[in-house]
Amino acid sequence: LTNVQLNQLDQAIQRCDKVVAAFPGQPQPLNERFLLHWLKGEEQAACRDIRQADALARRLPPAKVDQQLRRDLELRLASCSEPAGQKPQRPAAAAAPASPAR
Repeated sequence: LTNVQLNQLDQAIQRCDKVVAAFPGQPQPLNERFLLHWLKGEEQAACRDIRQADALARRLPPAKVDQQLRRDLELRLASCSEPAGQKPQRPAAAAAPASPAR
């Protein structure tokens, strides 16, 4: 997900669809497509992707799943399990932990 422009989400989703198809057993492409669908307002498609990504990640040996991906999956799954009308404005993005205050 580099150089994604909000006015070109359809094209970004199409590119991501190809990556998902090329790597059907990998959770990362689905995790990334979740974000694109969410940004486009396609909550059902986003949540379907993140649930599938989580299921794939759980089938992999723990050492094969990046810790940041695990964190993303947990946070994004939570955004899909909130009651209607109480969903966060944006999903949890892949961000580095905040540095401690000085």
